Amino acid sequence: MFIQNKKNSVVLKIIERCFLLFICVLLCTSCSSDVNEVNIGYIGPLSKRATDLGVAPANALKLAIEQYNSNRKKGEPKVNLFIEDDQWEKDNAMPAYEKLRKEHDIKIVFISNSDGTIAISDKVLEDEVILVNPLNNDALLSSLNKNTFKIAKSTEDANSLIAIRIIELGFKKVVIMNYPNDFMTIASNSCKKLLDESGIENKIVTINKNTVDFSEELKSYKEEGYDAYVFFGYKNFGFAMKQARDLGITAPFYGSTVLLVPEYYENSEGTIKGTECTFFTPSDGNWVLANEFLDTYAKTYKEKPFSVWPPLQAYDAINLVLNELKTINTTKTSQEKFDAWLRNRLLNVDFFQGTCGNISIGENGASKGIYFSLYTYKSKGELIKVKR
Repeated sequence: MFIQNKKNSVVLKIIERCFLLFICVLLCTSCSSDVNEVNIGYIGPLSKRATDLGVAPANALKLAIEQYNSNRKKGEPKVNLFIEDDQWEKDNAMPAYEKLRKEHDIKIVFISNSDGTIAISDKVLEDEVILVNPLNNDALLSSLNKNTFKIAKSTEDANSLIAIRIIELGFKKVVIMNYPNDFMTIASNSCKKLLDESGIENKIVTINKNTVDFSEELKSYKEEGYDAYVFFGYKNFGFAMKQARDLGITAPFYGSTVLLVPEYYENSEGTIKGTECTFFTPSDGNWVLANEFLDTYAKTYKEKPFSVWPPLQAYDAINLVLNELKTINTTKTSQEKFDAWLRNRLLNVDFFQGTCGNISIGENGASKGIYFSLYTYKSKGELIKVKR
């Protein structure tokens, strides 16, 4: 009887251990995923217009992903990048996105253009893809959906600096020439709001995107006595600057974040000099990390970006995402959907140390921590910070 009981006890212990082992295996299976590769897409202007907002950011993404893949540890997934050119046209965003999905099954898409972000946002949510705009961050983009993230400067805050400057200098009548897209329109409205609140007469004039002759409009502005001119547009607005000076308009010029495009200077024939604008340089962020990145960029691509803030922001945005992706096989359960997992990880980002500063992400998917300053266009390709 004693021997029989002992045998039964041994059998029970074996069964108990097997059961515990089964539970452990089950828990391990449910608590981890097995992701070997993640495909990321980028859509930006590589030709035609606003190429400073596409070429350098694309290079920054490539550089960050190469650095990640070269240094990734066992269990961290490989990341692949695929790039499409939208020529800074809203209508090209959806075909580019669908191509990336069909050919590469991307799980994350980066896109520079705000209008393009809006165009694909619903499809991205339907496809359970995470969307990141690494250049623009405004209230409209934040109203889209839970899978849309903006890891960039605040459009409203950056461009409001122009209105604050105009108010400081005591100008009384301001014309804002506006390129018809989401970014420039929000920039214009942000300025108008502050000018209205200060009782300064102003108006926004929306310009056709392909306009190169602004003479008639400028003649009327001169006759109406505007004492400050705001150019919220791209390289074609350089023609407007030149034509304004040819008409004898001596009022000061103000611009947005894109003045360092070489064609802007060329189209203005140098009359852009003296224009005050909002911009971002390493001195506005993490000086050490920003210059380290720019040096690496120059060594890799044999040139420095003429406008540094687009690649700096893109580099931070992709590194922030990569910092989460490397943990996927230890933090994501097998039952959890990819977009839900990454969305929750990004929403918990706080104090990420990037080249642009210390970045946090709010509940609306918008980042904080990147702040632009006021600069003067001193000479071709050179800006100096305004002393106030």
